[in-house]
Amino acid sequence: MTNAVVMTYDSLVADIINYSERSDAQWIATIPTIIALTEASIAAELKTFLQLTVVESSLAQNQVVLEKPARWRKTVSIKTNGKPLLIRSQDYVAQYQSESIPGVPQIYADYDYNHFAFAPAPNQTCPVEIIYYSEIQPLDTTNQQNLFTRECPQLMLYGAMYHGMVYLKAMDKIQTWKAYYDNALAALKKEDNSRRVDRNTTVMEP
Repeated sequence: MTNAVVMTYDSLVADIINYSERSDAQWIATIPTIIALTEASIAAELKTFLQLTVVESSLAQNQVVLEKPARWRKTVSIKTNGKPLLIRSQDYVAQYQSESIPGVPQIYADYDYNHFAFAPAPNQTCPVEIIYYSEIQPLDTTNQQNLFTRECPQLMLYGAMYHGMVYLKAMDKIQTWKAYYDNALAALKKEDNSRRVDRNTTVMEP
């Protein structure tokens, strides 16, 4: 019986060196940047259940600004007392705040990159549930694994090789690795879409 292959930061670095057939100092020094670019590319293109995070917070009486959760990237929904809040522009929320009396918040906005704004101001302490897509903890020598290495190691390798070939200007290999990367990304998206239905549900393709 063989053990399943587990990708780590160190093993990914070793694979990039082996697949590129280069081990010069300049190339090895560039690999951390190549890996970081790959993580950023995957995060920008991929929004799956794997990245969903749910946090419970609260608004104090008359509190209208709340700090966003750690590693927030994109909001999916916000609820208070189990009821979804509607998203509006910051200007709309600010006007609502100035014209409404305190009560249960009904709407929210991105106050800035790090904070939400709510209206009306809560008339008492109010529970808040935030569902969001989170940024992935980056790989480095002290953080050997993350969500991407555990759930889609092939995508990490293909993406790193693609970005690496671009850096090396290896024109004869760029398209090959890009095709591997695109196919792996499409397969992962398809797998994630299948999680959204059961045998009694059909999702219509756009």
